[in-house]
This record gives sequence, structure tokens and C-alpha cells, in this order.
Amino acid sequence: MSWKGHVNGILYGIQFDQTLNDTVVTRVADGVTGGLYPGDRTETLDALDQALRHPGPLNDEAETHHSEENIRAFLTHLSTALTTRA
Repeated sequence: MSWKGHVNGILYGIQFDQTLNDTVVTRVADGVTGGLYPGDRTETLDALDQALRHPGPLNDEAETHHSEENIRAFLTHLSTALTTRA
């Protein structure tokens, strides 16, 4: 599961955020496009797509305080934000 490393990196980056709002989406999207996360935008989008299709838990390794539902919603918003960037 090569997507898992990308997702875990993102989850690590949001673990201390109280809520996963638009500000956090923008910060992480900026980090992806700015090279703060491994892989480029295309690789990250592919990893997010695979993760969101994964039937199992996404928070099983990073173990943030965010619920699985909130993480999936956040990753969906992040994917949309990355898709709309040039």
C-alpha cells in the first residue's frame, strides 16, 4: 500500500489541529504543492484516491484524535483543493 505513507504523512501533519477545517485544508494543500510532503501533487492525488477507496481504517497507524469520518471528509476536501490548483 504505497498510498499509506502519503496519508500517514498528512495525518501526522494534522494531528494537533483541533478541527479539520478549510484553513487546515489550505495549509496542507500549500504544503503538498510547496514540497513539504513527499511526492508531488499528482502522486498525492493518486494516494488520496486510493486511500478514499480503501475499505479499512485510515487512522490505524498515525492514530490522531480525529474520527475516521472526519479524516475521510478532510481527505476528500484536500483532494478537491489539490485538483483545482494549477
